Amino acid sequence: MKFLKKASIYFILVIMFFGFTQCKSQKVAQKAPFTITEKTYFYWAGGKKGSTGINIKIVGNFDTTNLAFSTIYFQNREYKVVPEFKENKFTLIGSYSTLNKKDIIMHQDPAKEFGNEPPMTEKKIPFDLQNDEAIIVYSINGKDFYYKVNGVKQLDTVYYP
Repeated sequence: MKFLKKASIYFILVIMFFGFTQCKSQKVAQKAPFTITEKTYFYWAGGKKGSTGINIKIVGNFDTTNLAFSTIYFQNREYKVVPEFKENKFTLIGSYSTLNKKDIIMHQDPAKEFGNEPPMTEKKIPFDLQNDEAIIVYSINGKDFYYKVNGVKQLDTVYYP
């Protein structure tokens, strides 16, 4: 009986240990192997009703090898980026857009509502950021790091025809 009691206590402690280690927050690096020279964003609106978005651009210099960028977190959104490298400079551009949404059919007969798509829910990002802050996810030799960028400057809204 004593063995069963001790075993259950150890089991509970192990479960609690693994449960709490999964809640670990992302650590943001204080220093990065690159420097940021430009950090801007702008809202845009397209010619079609409901067509809007945000573009964020981060430009910088680096002096290390095996550097890769994958994501920017900005204004409660996740932006996948395809970095452009030229000599020892890089450019990261992230885009988010909301295109026209389809009309929803509402009818007494549920069969006539067939084809309606459920609403998309926004995914919560793992950081609490101010409106002018961004997190850059970069990796060196396959290991991910996070770097916080402050003071991202808002440019004028661009209106496309």
